[in-house]
Amino acid sequence: MSESSFDERMARHREMLAAAGFSRVSFFLCAEARRNLAALRQRGESQSAVLNRLLRANVCARNETPQEAREFARRVQRARNEILHSLRPSNVNGPYITRCWVLRPDGSGCYVTADDVQEFDKDSRPP
Repeated sequence: MSESSFDERMARHREMLAAAGFSRVSFFLCAEARRNLAALRQRGESQSAVLNRLLRANVCARNETPQEAREFARRVQRARNEILHSLRPSNVNGPYITRCWVLRPDGSGCYVTADDVQEFDKDSRPP
């Protein structure tokens, strides 16, 4: 892997974060704070991602990150594929799933059927 391709990817990543409303903040941490952050890390998470996750959870209204948006779109597509697969004529026992709710952590989400995907907020979940 060449150094220039890494720089190009980082530039695209920074542009994506800036477009999503993120900004860069630099600060110093004491050794105790670094140990505590390291203890709170989830698998595959950098130290800045841990700090960002903790601050979003405790300080402000939660905005969906681009990675979370992609993961939610994948979950919706997976649910729709499962519904379409269960409706195949070769399924001799009939459809085992005809609709599904895919939820976000805040309670909003999508109502998925074979024909449609409807977004809803946390106060108006369809039956």
